Amino acid sequence: MAMRKENSRHKAQSKNSLAERFKALTWDELQEWAGGVIVPRGQRYQRSGQVHGLARTSSGGLVAWVLGSHRYATRVEMEDGELVAVCTCPYEGVCKHAVAVVIECLEQVKRNRMIPTVFEQDQRFQLLEHDGDEEEWGEDGATDEDFVPVPERSMRKAGKAAPDAWLSFLEQQTHSQLLEFLKDLAQRHPDIRKFLEDRHNLSAGAVPKLVKSLRAEIAGLSQESGWRNHWSGEGAIPDYSRVRNRLEVLLAQGHADVVVEVGAQLLEAGTKQVETSDDEGETAEEITSCMDIVFQALSRSSRTSVEQMCWAVEADLADGYELCRGAKPFLDRSHPIEAWNGLAEQLARRLTKDRRNRDQDAFSENFQRDRLSNWLILALERAGRHAEIIPLCRQEAVKTGSYPRLVEHLTKAKQWKETEVWIRKGIVATEKQWPGIAAQLRTAFREMHERQQDWPAVAALRAAEFFVEPSVQTFQALEKAAQRAEVGAEVRAAALQYLETGTRPQPSTQLWPLPESGLKTMTGRFPIRPPLSDVLIDIAIAEERLDEVLRWYDRRKPRSRSWDSGWFAEDRIADAVVAKYPERAVTIWKQLAEAQIALTKPKAYDAAAGYLRKVGRVMKQQGKGQDWQSYLAVLRQANERKRRFVDVLDILAGRRILDMK
Repeated sequence: MAMRKENSRHKAQSKNSLAERFKALTWDELQEWAGGVIVPRGQRYQRSGQVHGLARTSSGGLVAWVLGSHRYATRVEMEDGELVAVCTCPYEGVCKHAVAVVIECLEQVKRNRMIPTVFEQDQRFQLLEHDGDEEEWGEDGATDEDFVPVPERSMRKAGKAAPDAWLSFLEQQTHSQLLEFLKDLAQRHPDIRKFLEDRHNLSAGAVPKLVKSLRAEIAGLSQESGWRNHWSGEGAIPDYSRVRNRLEVLLAQGHADVVVEVGAQLLEAGTKQVETSDDEGETAEEITSCMDIVFQALSRSSRTSVEQMCWAVEADLADGYELCRGAKPFLDRSHPIEAWNGLAEQLARRLTKDRRNRDQDAFSENFQRDRLSNWLILALERAGRHAEIIPLCRQEAVKTGSYPRLVEHLTKAKQWKETEVWIRKGIVATEKQWPGIAAQLRTAFREMHERQQDWPAVAALRAAEFFVEPSVQTFQALEKAAQRAEVGAEVRAAALQYLETGTRPQPSTQLWPLPESGLKTMTGRFPIRPPLSDVLIDIAIAEERLDEVLRWYDRRKPRSRSWDSGWFAEDRIADAVVAKYPERAVTIWKQLAEAQIALTKPKAYDAAAGYLRKVGRVMKQQGKGQDWQSYLAVLRQANERKRRFVDVLDILAGRRILDMK
């Protein structure tokens, strides 16, 4: 489908002709137009010779074929002094194909090669113009001698037929004409031939033959590991469309039981396939779309309601990749209470028989058991057996550490005293081995006090978090809670003092008006080494106290090389102070850039370019454009043997792409 990118524009320098405007482009302008990620990809496409048939349009723009995962028609024009790209690729925005076309044009100009002009009858213009049409191009009437058909899904007709025109056409044909038509289609398209074979097998009562073929296809397809290159977009994804079609045909013909049986094989084989695939979820989606049909068949199968529900739950429990998204919608349907009761009994027996697997780590085993008990809880709830839920949660909390689930159900039942008891038990039981669970329980304890509007207790709990994990986020949460407890000023002063000295205030004193948290004291992951300059800087940035930002930056400067946040933190500091203290920001960015240059790595040069762009922007705003060029000259002289970095300097200096080697 042709995707227009006319909203992605960049103002170019005004010249006498469109050709001159292309010639005047700089790398900075190209990157501003397409982005720092897309431009290098376009460069790679151009360097690897993937731009073909480059030509000028009658308006002075460019058009070309660009080879990628498919062959795309790409056009670049200047409209009102702005670059505009149109391409038949699916990318929404300025794409790498458009960048490759521009670079190829400039390369041809640099070599003094003529770029021919083509007219609007060119095949590429037709493809680009009719990007919204739904029907496909044929090869008839092609005028380009070396035209290679673009894949059919990328090609569109110029005109649209009425929605029912094809149906009217078929209705006008005789029996023999329709038969010849189908024969021709079957010979040209293997998928249609296989579809007709499947229909024949069903009509002839040869269902076992079709099922055997379907199972064999699943076995073969599931051996193919899907993959996708995120950067190039290339990949290979197993195509389950024929499996999907066969399942639909079987279901439509009333063979729901067969579909469910095949679904069990598909789930097992598909799970293993997804485990070995390296894509962006496409393989899983192919399998999931087939499993959706299986769950449709489940409700039409001859199994009892309880058997259907058990099958859905077991499938979900065996699924580690969300292939069974149809399980929950199936179980969310209206089922009789008797069926839910039967499911609950089955799952309770299953849970009782569940035994520890020595080959599986405790966390994974607990997770699986919790999934099973979650379904049991749902079944008990739908069966109206609410009184059994909390006892079950108590039992499972001790076995699997699922204390948050127990606390949630106790909270719903408003059993506040028992809720607090289990929060304390859970924290003691999980703090060391599963600190994430303990953190959830502490949050639940705080939320309980929030519901009770016990703001001093809430602030005390926020303080406990802050002292163990000091950060701008925990500081702000503490300050907000302290303000609600009407002790904001005292708590803020003591918290800032803690960041500077590391001295933790004692509860219920004049300097610290908050009570104890009421929970076991938390243990931090890292030792506290005051002053915590990084946190103090973050707070000052958040509060826009720029003098404080620089004060703490200067105080911790000797530790800058070992400072945990590294270059990113210093860049953020410079961004924060640049409006008020531009010279300090420029100094920081220069230091960051020069440190990256010293690493002598291509990626480091790219990082240095980012800092240097900020330096250049600020110096130009200050009217120091000449000083900026002088600084670039100094860097060039000091690093003249670093060819890749010299290219970066050429870009920063605003040299035309044509003038660069």
